[in-house]
Amino acid sequence: MSATSQKAAPIKAAAQATSSSAYSCSTKKTCGQMASCEEARHHLNECGNGRLDPDNDGVPCESLCR
Repeated sequence: MSATSQKAAPIKAAAQATSSSAYSCSTKKTCGQMASCEEARHHLNECGNGRLDPDNDGVPCESLCR
């Protein structure tokens, strides 16, 4: 492995750790289970839970994200 690729791996891992935020893609599936709009956005954008945005306007959980 070259010195360049050895440096790239830790940087990529650090970027993934910070972009994952405090939310996980585990069990929350409905808007009623979300504590905030930020959490709902994470589940829509990072976890791919399209059920949170049934009208496909890019805004999850309309009641939380007005």
